[in-house]
Amino acid sequence: MLNDIAWPARLLVAAFGLAAGLLLGVALADPPDGVASALLLAGLALEVAALVGLQVARVRADRAWQTELVAGTDELATGRVTPVTAVGRVVRRRSLPVLSWLPGQGATAAPSVVLVLTALGDGAPRRVAACVPPGLGLRERGQPAVLLLHPARREVAVVDDRVTPERLAAVHADPRWDAERLPTDRSVVGGLLGLLAAAVVGTAVGTGLGAAVAALAT
Repeated sequence: MLNDIAWPARLLVAAFGLAAGLLLGVALADPPDGVASALLLAGLALEVAALVGLQVARVRADRAWQTELVAGTDELATGRVTPVTAVGRVVRRRSLPVLSWLPGQGATAAPSVVLVLTALGDGAPRRVAACVPPGLGLRERGQPAVLLLHPARREVAVVDDRVTPERLAAVHADPRWDAERLPTDRSVVGGLLGLLAAAVVGTAVGTGLGAAVAALAT
């Protein structure tokens, strides 16, 4: 959800390319008005289906991710798993109607702020999520934090609120931020070339399909 959404993104782009190609194929074939209208409606229906399918898939994936986040946070809070200490930087934040937990403050009633952070710890850099109280103060992109990573749920973490300002300054100055290849919004969707390739393939298939159907109908 946070580190690899390449295939959903490519499928969505390919679906839009397919619909656009269908319309392009009809225009190139120049079929009778009735056939052109039918294929135009088919292209629009495909666009709508892609949008509806995306929304349904997004809602289901978000619910599953929230369930994973809540379960992982509970396991860290109750000591059922041993966390791995890491350093992090804030990427973005959003509100979520769930409890939060910090080692120092304990549990805080909903709603929480879910922080998406880049974590440097065990293995390659990755993005993780942590539920924190709205007033914690981590609001700006790039702010440093010390994290307690879930050992099994790779996208779940807890922010350690017991650290000193000196420790946070050291996290901010950690040379690995400049040396490591960090995940970005572009990398988690598989890169722009992957999206472009999906669009080209979808458009090419749609164009061929539209032209073929138009030719068979005339």
